[in-house]
Formats: sequence, C-alpha cells, structure tokens
Amino acid sequence: MNYTNKKVAIFGAGLYGQKALQKLGSDIVECFIDNSPTKQGTTYCGKIIKSLDEIQKDIDNFSIIIASIYATSMEKQLQEYGITDYTIFEDYQHGYFETDELIVNPYKTTKEATTEEEWSGSEKLQYTRKAVYDMVETYQKHQTLFDHIEIETINRCNGNCSFCPVSRKKDPRVKAVMTAELFQKIVAQLAKINYSGRFTTFSNNEPLLDDRLIEFNRYAREKLPNARMHLFTNGTLLTIDKFIALINILDELIIDNYQQELKLIKPCQEIEAYCKEHPELCKKVTIVLRKPNEILTSRGGNAPNRKQIPDYSKDRCILPFRQMIVRPDGKVSLCCNDAIGKYTLGDLNQESLLDVWYGPKFQMVRKCLYEGRENWGDCRHCDTFLTG
Repeated sequence: MNYTNKKVAIFGAGLYGQKALQKLGSDIVECFIDNSPTKQGTTYCGKIIKSLDEIQKDIDNFSIIIASIYATSMEKQLQEYGITDYTIFEDYQHGYFETDELIVNPYKTTKEATTEEEWSGSEKLQYTRKAVYDMVETYQKHQTLFDHIEIETINRCNGNCSFCPVSRKKDPRVKAVMTAELFQKIVAQLAKINYSGRFTTFSNNEPLLDDRLIEFNRYAREKLPNARMHLFTNGTLLTIDKFIALINILDELIIDNYQQELKLIKPCQEIEAYCKEHPELCKKVTIVLRKPNEILTSRGGNAPNRKQIPDYSKDRCILPFRQMIVRPDGKVSLCCNDAIGKYTLGDLNQESLLDVWYGPKFQMVRKCLYEGRENWGDCRHCDTFLTG
C-alpha cells in the first residue's frame, strides 16, 4: 500500500481498529469503515465512521486496512465489492481489555438484552455467525495448533450466576483437583513446542479456590516466557497481596465484579484504591462491572436461565480449531462452553497434547462442525459465536 498517494480507511471501528490507528498514526488515517448502521455517521477515536458504500464511491482514492476479528468475512465482502487495494492488520497478542481505564462498564457500549428474543435477534450475533462461518472455511483447510489453552485446576465456583450451568448451587460435577505433577507435565509439553498463544489457569470455575494458583502461574511464567498469560476471576477471594503477586506474573488480569447494581465489591474497592496509587497497573488489570442475573449465551442449551433457544443447525463453530480446554482430571473437553465436561476428546494422563489435538476425536469434531452444528451433540442449540 502507498499511504503517501492515497487516503487510508480502517475497516473495523473496534479494538483492532483502534490499535491499527495507534500504529499508523492519526495523520495517516482518514476515517473508519463499519458495517453497523448504528455506528455509521458517528465518530470513533476522533475519526468519522462511514459505510462501505460511501467509500466505494471514492475507492480509487482509498487504501483499506482490515482491522477486526472478523477479517475473513470482511475480506470476502471487499472482494464482492470488487475492491482489491487492502491489507489485513494482524495483532495476535492483544488483551481482552486494552484500555487505560481500570473499571469498565460493558453495558455502556453493548446494550443488555432484556429478553431471550432480543439476545437472539441482536445485530452483533447475526454478524458473528457469518464471520465464524467464513473463518471455519479457512481453518478447516489449514488446521494449525491451538492458540488458546485453559487449564482448570479445580472445578468449583463460589458464584451463583443465573446464566451459569456450574454455579455454586447448580454444579453437577464431582469435585476434582489437578495434581501438581499433571500441571507441570502439561506445561513442560507447551514449553517443548515454545508455545506463544494464550494460557490461563481458569475455565468453568473460580480459580482462586485453588490455593496453589499463584504458585502454578509463577511456574508457568518461568517455563513459558512467550505465552500470553491471563486470568479471569470474580475477585471475591482477592487480597492486595494476592493481587500484587498475580499482576507481577500475568500479562492481564480480568476481574468480573458481579453485583446486580454494578457496585464494586469490597476486594475491588481495595484494588481500585491501590491502583490509584500505582496507575501503571491499569494497563494490566481491568475490573469489569457484571450482573449475576442477565441473559447471555445458551451454552449449548445448558444455561439455566435460557428456555427459548433457536436452532443453529447449519452454522459452524471455530472453537475446536483454536481451543484446548483441560479439566482437573486431565480430560480434554469439547470447548469452553462444555462446562460440565459432557464430551471428552482426550486424556492428558495417557496422551500428549499434540496427540490429542491432531488425534481422531478432534478431527471428527472439526469435520462435523465444518459441515454444521447439527452434526455434534448440543452444538445445534449453542448460540456462542466466538472467533477464538
């Protein structure tokens, strides 16, 4: 691309778009492009957001940079418009919340669904369905190593969220705790392949219920210097000492502050006060205001507060192409939405990570989900459309 002779438009007014703007510089970028009608005509990071139709009228004077997790679908869209002057902005080590703000209220940017029909009919859901469908086409042809691994060291949570199938009062799982030997064995295998993707000691649980959590993360950090280590916690068991220990190890700590009126719980109040004295930490920690009672994904039809679940039979899913989810007993789950471990694709007590990932069970799941969610278990009732 020749940025000297043409105006630059960033396709994607979101996190990736913001990062592309920061990398290129505000003087280089003319505007953003976004498919959302609600964004078009507004501004983002000081730049006007336009529709692709507007840009196409003056396309000879524009170079486009695709900056989005939905890049595959957006590239296909540009090709359908006959646009060839574009590149894709790639950033594999981004955080979940790349912001200098310590406290984030997601309901300010994404309206809370008040009914199941509103959730199922959201503009974002429809767009991500198409994006995932297109991405799976590429991943099926070029199957690569997972770039996200969750190691659940204890399968318990102290929360009681209405949308969770394994909350404190509903959890049907037999309690299990991972041995230190198995954890170290898994980390050693990751170290051997110089793993550089996402790594976390969290899945469908509250990780701080395991007293060894800090020790485990410190061990993993030493062995996996190139991995991006993050952790989600509800924060109820955090103390300042634990917070400091974790933040010195992790690349990112996300604290889901569950409180229906969106007030900070006591540990988060203490962390907020500490971070005011140490503002540099705001780049590594985010307190996310969350409601314990709200409508979210169906989790394959297993979310307790979801009753009206559309059929997604013809949709695809990318998670088995990118995720490795390990339960405390070493069994490998279908995906992060298989909260109760209904499906087992391998056993790391008996098999290696690579043998499981490239083995016949994972291959069968990928083939089934490439052909449609109707071909695998509860997936036809799952409205989770993540890109990784």
